[in-house]
Amino acid sequence: MNYKSLLAFACAIVLSFTATYGQITENPRVEEQSAEYVKIKRVELTDQYTIIYMQFVEKESPALKEMQPFLRRMPGGQQFQMPLSTSTIGLDPETRLYKPGEVNVKFKLIKAKDIPTEMKKQVNPGDVVDFVAYFERLSPGIEVFDFYEGRPKSKNEKTWNFYGIHVKNPLKKNGKTTAKVIPKTEKPVQPPVEEKKEEIVEAKPTAPEEELVMIKGTVYDSKTKNPVPAQITYLEKGDSLQYKSSSGNYRIGINPNDKYDFKVFAKGYYGSNFSLNAADSTTKGSFVKDFYLVPLTVGETIALPNIYFETSKYTLLTESFAELNRLADMMKENPKIKIRVEGHTDNVGDFDKNLELSTNRALSVKTYLVDKGIEDERIEAKGFGATKPIAKNGSAEEKKKNRRVEFVITQN
Repeated sequence: MNYKSLLAFACAIVLSFTATYGQITENPRVEEQSAEYVKIKRVELTDQYTIIYMQFVEKESPALKEMQPFLRRMPGGQQFQMPLSTSTIGLDPETRLYKPGEVNVKFKLIKAKDIPTEMKKQVNPGDVVDFVAYFERLSPGIEVFDFYEGRPKSKNEKTWNFYGIHVKNPLKKNGKTTAKVIPKTEKPVQPPVEEKKEEIVEAKPTAPEEELVMIKGTVYDSKTKNPVPAQITYLEKGDSLQYKSSSGNYRIGINPNDKYDFKVFAKGYYGSNFSLNAADSTTKGSFVKDFYLVPLTVGETIALPNIYFETSKYTLLTESFAELNRLADMMKENPKIKIRVEGHTDNVGDFDKNLELSTNRALSVKTYLVDKGIEDERIEAKGFGATKPIAKNGSAEEKKKNRRVEFVITQN
């Protein structure tokens, strides 16, 4: 057998071995994770398992690190070393893998090596722990998945969640898969709400100067806190009025007996809405209202504060339409922008049901935007359940904050 034939034979053996025992992805790309001190080093797909090789690094306190080499002397000449502070780690037995956006396609944890699942392992500052988690085999064709350890069971506990793990896992040649797919819930459809198109005219007072109430303030960049050029539009007696400011400062005279809905726009930023009824306020004569707009940069997470659903459902309420129309308008004005709509819940109730609810709520928002004329491929929808809280979930108000919808700029 000549050299070329031997090389071809060896390659065939390697390819055969790979086809039999699955795919290996070294240092897979992870789009987002909840804890920086844990990383995924390797994912191996065998005929039986999805094997994830992970590493935990316990950070050292800079102050402790500086003090540790020194010995202190007791009055009798005795020496002692500063004690090490310790923490514990473990892998929740309910950890599972999900196909993004399809909460019914999940893969359970089978076993773990070098890390406990029913108890905690003590670690010291500077310790490095390499461990392995074995899950049910990902169905062929799933090349992006999420790793959910779940939600913290106490305020001092932090879970390890990874979102968007990219691996090699192509479909089999015959196109057959072993996915444990439960039929997906149909995307909720919201009827589009037709908006009246109004002619834009220059702002003008509709009452004598002495009868007007003044509203004034500044429009800022939320990151730099610098003023930005902006325009403010509002309706007055059926007319759409517009106030433009090159400096970011504004001053508008309004009728004290009317209610106003203001819309704030600035190029390159996500706008804001503000309602005011001067007659209901205890402040007389003038109002001060500043706006902090979020720049439309890739990776920026922007809250959608006025999105409402039926309780424990994903049906959008009509009170949400103004906010969603503003988002649709922004995407029409910026046709290159792509976004990921993210749904979140509090920690009350079943983990999987919360994940499913948050996913369906994100899909409801996407459906509404598509019905408004935004291309489907520009919008990704994803639910995170209770895995990414912004408050502690201790009080009703904190839980309310965690029940939210946001969007992330993925392309600009």
